[in-house]
Amino acid sequence: MKYRLKEYEEIIREVLESGGEFQMYPKGTSMLPLLREGSDWVMLVKPEGQLSPGDIIFYRRRSGAYVLHRIVRVNEGNYVLCGDNQIQMENDIRREQVIGRVSAVGRGNRVYKKDSFPMRLYERIWCFFPFRRLYFRVFGHRYRIKTPERIKRCFRF
Repeated sequence: MKYRLKEYEEIIREVLESGGEFQMYPKGTSMLPLLREGSDWVMLVKPEGQLSPGDIIFYRRRSGAYVLHRIVRVNEGNYVLCGDNQIQMENDIRREQVIGRVSAVGRGNRVYKKDSFPMRLYERIWCFFPFRRLYFRVFGHRYRIKTPERIKRCFRF
């Protein structure tokens, strides 16, 4: 059964507003290598106080799309965001578009809190833009995921 986030936005907001946490399994590749679709999950909490660079937020674009990206800069109350697997910035995201903030990431049977050493180290190394731009320029890819069709073409069964 497929679920549409639009149908659950109100429930997610209710849970977060009441002080609860909401666990979700993100889809897509924009937050690779941190988040892998189908196996990793994030824990969302209510975004209290001032959000700062490095925070990962779940928000709704003006187009209606739901996105999980990292804050790169805060400009006069608006946020500049970018996925970890991207170099294109997204500007002018307002506070009212933010639904939740990631407090922890789960991978396998491990849970990494936002302020844990592995998460801080990852953020310092991978999220450093000059390094990431150089990586993408040298290797020419952004963590492409092999689909079954691509695997079949590789092996020619």
